[in-house]
Amino acid sequence: MKRILTLFLILSCYGILTSYAQSVSVSGTVKDETGLTLPGVSVRIKNSTTGTAVDANGNYSISAPANATLVFSFIGFQTQEVAVDNQQSINVTLVEDNTTLNDVVVIGYGSQAKKDITTAVTTISASEIQNQPVTSPLQAIQGKAAGVQITSQSGKPGSDVAVSIRGNTSITASNSPLYVIDGITSRDASFLNPNDIESMTILKDASAAAIYGSSGANGVILITTKKGAGGKPKIAFNAFTGISNLWQKQDVLNRNQYIDLMSELGFTDLESLGAENTDWQDRTFGTGVQQNYQASVSGATNSGGNYYVSAGYLQDKGVVAPSKLNRYTASFNGSQKATDWLRLTASAAITRSNSIDVSDNASVARGGTILSALTTPPTIGVFKEDGITYTSNPNKGGWENPIANAFAADNSTRNTRFLGAFSAEVDFTQDLSFKSSISINQSKNDYDYWLDPFSTTYGRQEQGIARTNHTDDKVWLNENLLNYDKKFGDHAFTATAGMTLQESDWKYRNTEVTRFVGESGELLNEGTSIAPTLPQQAQWSKRSYLARVTYNYLGKYLISSNFRADGSSRFAPDKRYGYFPSVSAGWRISGEGFMANATQIDDLKLRASWGQVGNDEGIGDYAYMALYNLTTQGSYSFAQLANPDLTWEKTTQSNLGLDLTMFDGRISFTADAYVKKTDNLLVNVQLPPSSGFDSQALNVGSMENKGFEFLVSSRNIEHDKFSWSSDINLSINKNKVTSLGASTQSLDFGDIYERDAVIKIEAGRPLGSFFGYVFEGVNPATGDAIYKDLNDDGEITADDRTYIGSAQPKFTYGFNNTFNYGNWGLSVFFQGVQGNDMFNASRIDLESMSDAKNQSAAVLGRWKKEGDITTIPRALLDGTDNSLTSSRFVENGSYLRLKTATVSYNFGNVTLGKLNLSKLMVYATGYNLLTFTNYSGLDPEVNQYDANGPSMGVDYGTFPQSRTFMLGINVGF
Repeated sequence: MKRILTLFLILSCYGILTSYAQSVSVSGTVKDETGLTLPGVSVRIKNSTTGTAVDANGNYSISAPANATLVFSFIGFQTQEVAVDNQQSINVTLVEDNTTLNDVVVIGYGSQAKKDITTAVTTISASEIQNQPVTSPLQAIQGKAAGVQITSQSGKPGSDVAVSIRGNTSITASNSPLYVIDGITSRDASFLNPNDIESMTILKDASAAAIYGSSGANGVILITTKKGAGGKPKIAFNAFTGISNLWQKQDVLNRNQYIDLMSELGFTDLESLGAENTDWQDRTFGTGVQQNYQASVSGATNSGGNYYVSAGYLQDKGVVAPSKLNRYTASFNGSQKATDWLRLTASAAITRSNSIDVSDNASVARGGTILSALTTPPTIGVFKEDGITYTSNPNKGGWENPIANAFAADNSTRNTRFLGAFSAEVDFTQDLSFKSSISINQSKNDYDYWLDPFSTTYGRQEQGIARTNHTDDKVWLNENLLNYDKKFGDHAFTATAGMTLQESDWKYRNTEVTRFVGESGELLNEGTSIAPTLPQQAQWSKRSYLARVTYNYLGKYLISSNFRADGSSRFAPDKRYGYFPSVSAGWRISGEGFMANATQIDDLKLRASWGQVGNDEGIGDYAYMALYNLTTQGSYSFAQLANPDLTWEKTTQSNLGLDLTMFDGRISFTADAYVKKTDNLLVNVQLPPSSGFDSQALNVGSMENKGFEFLVSSRNIEHDKFSWSSDINLSINKNKVTSLGASTQSLDFGDIYERDAVIKIEAGRPLGSFFGYVFEGVNPATGDAIYKDLNDDGEITADDRTYIGSAQPKFTYGFNNTFNYGNWGLSVFFQGVQGNDMFNASRIDLESMSDAKNQSAAVLGRWKKEGDITTIPRALLDGTDNSLTSSRFVENGSYLRLKTATVSYNFGNVTLGKLNLSKLMVYATGYNLLTFTNYSGLDPEVNQYDANGPSMGVDYGTFPQSRTFMLGINVGF
């Protein structure tokens, strides 16, 4: 019996092993939900390294154990497992996966699935833009897109930001990108309400931007605003309020220290300095207040239409009163399917802003409030004894105190911006459509300034000043596009062709009136001295032709080509047209059969692109013509030399990129390398005085940018109650001017009051190169500054200046972490810039010790007697040799900033049901919470001049950014 049982067990095991070892030849077809075959699908045996790929006809064949499981996976579709179970034929239908790779990305004049993109683009979603205490949506994406450097010009409410995509391509022409807002082109997007934005797509390489031709020379940012969707109407309300303050102050001399310095400078009447002990920073820098409210209604109609309507209000009171911005916004988006073949779309957005300005970016002598808060003597108060007249520096009567600079003048601006568009789209067939649109972008700006003739030194000198100016800028655009989209078998093909017409009309007028004091000292209603001015007007127009073709084979081989011809009125008739081609290709390596066993890889795509774009901006609308000025006497004066050979500035860019997604979308990685070369630079070249003209627009020289970009996104932890995701980006760009032409050796920028310009541009150097003397310390015997004698002639002259630093960063980066635990959320975002220098021109006013201004506490270590070893020269009245533009004032401008930290709570379904709400979230956000830097100024990020122009990196009394704390709520009905 035992032998029979043993034999039975042996035979049973043998049967089981034999059954497992038997292989079945399985074949079949893989299709999508529409019935189209899916070539390139990976087919593998679960828990093994054996696999194959679906062929060009959608068929596969594999040998597998009879009890095995087959795993079917393909980019953009849900992975499906099917048990073999001795089947010899298994047909599979894959369902599209709702992952980011299937997200539709807006591109120029169209859209594509993210997985099929062959160019360098980055998309920022609405969640990354909203609920931040910023006045411009561009501030909200700072540090979040590789290759895009966004720098605040100033911390003033409503101040501009500088946007640079993959470095600067021009010297005096524009370096700012083109903004396309729902198809409406604009050179500004700061006026938009961030809560109205659905997404922002940044076209970085020339192949992506070439479809916009000359307008896309510096990259393109496509802004898509929110639209209505099906279902019940949705009502949303967003609100936040917060306070802000200065995140740091600077140490300056107190009353006794200041009096000691004045005595050392030789001021004998010390009693006239005053008896106060005023902390001007406390008096100038206060607490700002922000509040924002926005409501929207969206939905769809039963007749095939949708709508989105919103209204908002923003108020931002700066940390330096009375700076303030009030902004009102209203927008509408709607579409209606009139027939089966006709769809009508309309959009409109209006923004009204009122702002009060506080002067900054200026030395004390020029009325800069920020520097005045640091350099006004602590020995005086705000007002004189009459309580009406503002005090000024007792030894320099023209230097107002900071409160006078801020409050004495009424300094206000009103701006109204309107964007409107209407389009009609006709579907001739399922594959062929035509769309025509007309849009307008209009801005009206009114500026008013009034300084009374009594309260300030400057006002008394001019006996009152009234200034006004009015600007009206209107641009209309007509676009006509024919689109063809066809899929057949393994092939997908699209084609776009179109023509656009664009025209601008700009008008400006200004007035200045002084002398508002009568013979008896009374205030007059009207001034008696009117400065002669004439109104100005300018127009430009463009006509463009564009085409694009894309082709997709098997989902693995992708190619796209663009062409655009732009004609610009800014050039002479025979130089008017520029031609801008581009081509890009992609290879989905993960779709190849040899990748079937690489089960950890979801998608691997290699991209390459080449393209050309142009630039015709920044030189004026009539730069090629000889111009004459009409004088107020009715005569004419020669104002501009003609240059009929002026032509397009062209940028050629090559890009190589890699996209990788792994572990079921848990990790995604993108890397790009690029080279940008700009030729025929449009430069307003400085002419010799003998010519009788300051400058002339010429095509001179070339520039180059080279760089790398990296982006890693990961879902680190994913559990039911807890999740953690991270996004990291890093950008490296090296800029270099490669030529300035045969006749131009160098160009000077970055003027410093009563000093040499601090920036020089020449071949072989990047933009923002600081130029000056090399500071080598202080002579212990004399207390004078020592500068390096570079030419060894025994004297320190202008010939001893050299390059002393660069404002170009070595790399920029951003790091975001998002945590969710139950209904709680935490988002922490760091942003940084590394390896750049700043020229701290404010220290020239704060450490020169050459006049009656208060000084930085750093001068307490100044040279006082022979033998002193120090880096601070002696005090020397009316002397500037100890504070020349030199390496003494060049500092490391690198910083790491905790840009935002947000804690939020989303109420659950039980609470929402009781309140009849679809969403209720409360949150607290900190903005600019922490800054790690060695820079000694108030803020390492600000710039006196344009942060993406040749004069970048100069800080001269610039309004610093503030630290903000706010509470907010989002409600959905």
